[in-house]
Amino acid sequence: MRLFDETPGMGILRNVLYAIVITIVYVLVMMKLWRFNAGFLPAYCVIGICFAFFGWGGERLWYVTGGKFFQRPDGWLSLPTRLPYWAMFGGMAYVVAIVVSKKAGLVHLYERPISDMFFSGAQIGCLIQLSLYVLNGRMKRLLKSKNNELQPI
Repeated sequence: MRLFDETPGMGILRNVLYAIVITIVYVLVMMKLWRFNAGFLPAYCVIGICFAFFGWGGERLWYVTGGKFFQRPDGWLSLPTRLPYWAMFGGMAYVVAIVVSKKAGLVHLYERPISDMFFSGAQIGCLIQLSLYVLNGRMKRLLKSKNNELQPI
């Protein structure tokens, strides 16, 4: 999700900020579920980074493929067409983050079916991207109303 026409550098910086927020929220949820392990903190960071950047990739792919069919690609009518992209890239993000963390020695997990991780990641990815979609819409409306107030009549 992006607010303005931005350079790739600003997009990366925005997604690093999203990754930090996603990591913090993920850690808090793990604490709430009594599954937090401080030794896994680097793996939680990898998960936040993967969700932020894979989500960005999913949005970019949607704009190239499905976004061309809408006059207003940021409108609410386009939301159902985004969900498969969010789910697919969320699932891939979670699987890649867990596998990379395991191979790097950041976590020691028992073997689980990848499909469980993929579907968990798909749900988390949809939730994250939907939150960013709503936040993006609200920020655009707020900025538009402020700009209308500041212009002389």
